[in-house]
Amino acid sequence: MFMGLIKNEFIKLFSKKKTYIILFLFIALSGVFVAVNEVSENNYLKYNSPKYRVSNMEENIKYQKEYLDSIAKDETLSEEDRTKQLASAEESLSYMEDELARLKESMINEEEIDWRISAQAELDSLKEELKTADEENKFYIKNNITKIQTHIDHNIPMDEESLNKGFNYLLLNIMVVASGFLAFGLILFNADSVSTEYNPGTLKFLLIQPVTRVKVLLSKYIVMLTSSIILIIITQLVFCLGVGLVKGFGSLNRPILVGHQYEFVVEFGEKILREIPYTIHYIPLSQYLLKALLLECIIIVVMVSFIFMISTISKSSVIAMTITIGALLGSNIVYMLSSTYKKLSAFIFLHFTNIEPIITGTIVRETKSLHFTYNNVIIVSIITSFVFLLISLGIFKRRDIQI
Repeated sequence: MFMGLIKNEFIKLFSKKKTYIILFLFIALSGVFVAVNEVSENNYLKYNSPKYRVSNMEENIKYQKEYLDSIAKDETLSEEDRTKQLASAEESLSYMEDELARLKESMINEEEIDWRISAQAELDSLKEELKTADEENKFYIKNNITKIQTHIDHNIPMDEESLNKGFNYLLLNIMVVASGFLAFGLILFNADSVSTEYNPGTLKFLLIQPVTRVKVLLSKYIVMLTSSIILIIITQLVFCLGVGLVKGFGSLNRPILVGHQYEFVVEFGEKILREIPYTIHYIPLSQYLLKALLLECIIIVVMVSFIFMISTISKSSVIAMTITIGALLGSNIVYMLSSTYKKLSAFIFLHFTNIEPIITGTIVRETKSLHFTYNNVIIVSIITSFVFLLISLGIFKRRDIQI
């Protein structure tokens, strides 16, 4: 009987014109992201073409020579410091001149520039720099060496993150949808799921069936949740597949920087937030995407649970939608105006939509809350969803006899 309730809810959902309109709008939005990525790629390729790069490199060489002259004429430098700075600047100038010669040769021969040559040169330069760097700089240099070496070992072009590839598209879709459109889309899609059945009395028919009231309500919740997750994720994956088949998928081994951690310290009598050294590291795109998809699903769960609770409490679809949209907009306004509220936002699910800074850890820098971590977001979301569901069930049990 319970499966029959779920089937019935799916039939009602897909009999509504609203379902197809919202799905169409999301598909159209996903198509816009494809166009945005394509324009971005074209601009990137334009400004990184051999001709443009030759012109840019010539300008850089000109400025580097002026910098060398300024060092030579700087009387405030000791002889030792002048010698060190001149040696470093001359090494950079030599690298620029070699790169310029290679670019011009590629233009003459109309050859495609091999990114591996440039990457290997940069890698060799970093290894030399590592020998004389202090301990703090050594850590960051080693991280850069790891990144470049990963690109070389897995044959991943250094500029792949700027290209319109399947996995890059999926990442963009997840980040932008979660931060800008997901909450409003879920509200439009689900806000009337329960409240719309109070006034026509269709719930009366369900409640006289040989099934518990909890199952009646849970069937609605399950359909709301599964349909929201499936329609969003499937659309994103389909577009990822389409872009990948046309433009290539890219590499799942591409390294992405994460792991920013912070602490409060007292300097000159003032408490400030400082990044903890040696915490950042690279993870492969595959791991980053899995984290992003999991977080997106968690956001959908907690948002649907909140919308479900409001829809259950309210007997009017208009009121349910007004309350949910009002809560979303109001919380964002307070977030922008109040630093105290920002610190509390680590425990408020409405602010879990900024997926990228949550995964990388930089969200702490924005909110000044050390509790705003990836793991804490998941824990808070699960607990909040459970509380919303319990409230919904409690309210429905007391109200259903008055329908």
